[in-house]
Amino acid sequence: MKIKFSQEMLTILGYARDEAMRTGCYGIGADHIVLGLLRHRDNNACRALEACGIQLEDLKETIDGRVFTDRAVPWHDQAQVRPTRAAGALLNASAYEALKHSQHEILSSHFLLALLRSEGNAAAEYLLGRGLRYDSLYALMREHLFVLPRSAQETVLPKIEDLLGPLGEQLTHLYGDAQAQTNYLS
Repeated sequence: MKIKFSQEMLTILGYARDEAMRTGCYGIGADHIVLGLLRHRDNNACRALEACGIQLEDLKETIDGRVFTDRAVPWHDQAQVRPTRAAGALLNASAYEALKHSQHEILSSHFLLALLRSEGNAAAEYLLGRGLRYDSLYALMREHLFVLPRSAQETVLPKIEDLLGPLGEQLTHLYGDAQAQTNYLS
């Protein structure tokens, strides 16, 4: 299965680069990606965090306090701002989360699930310190369909009655045809 970043995640990663530059870091770390996620706001990861009682502004302030330096990266150095190995590993873990859900796009919710299994970043420490665990977050995301792309959430599944009615008719016709040809029941 070929996997790629959703448009939402590409936007968040662009914001992560901006956040790394704002905080004065040449390496885009996991915390910068979370800052990008918080800056984006209109995503399932933020909705899930709010549903768990996490104050997004408090999370942002905590991360800023940990990664902020006294000098921003100059705009002309933006090409030198790149993801760290730890951030790359976290994005790979996000791809694994997407594959576990049989999806071909990495969503913000997949990133958040992977984040809770990571170490060495302020965001994961903050969330774990407030009692948020992978299993409880995963259960909440499944319940609220936060692990599905927005288009899949809007898809209305057919009712079982609608499926069984035509299927029952087809089986009845097949059974009738088979009985007529052989003149006996099997």
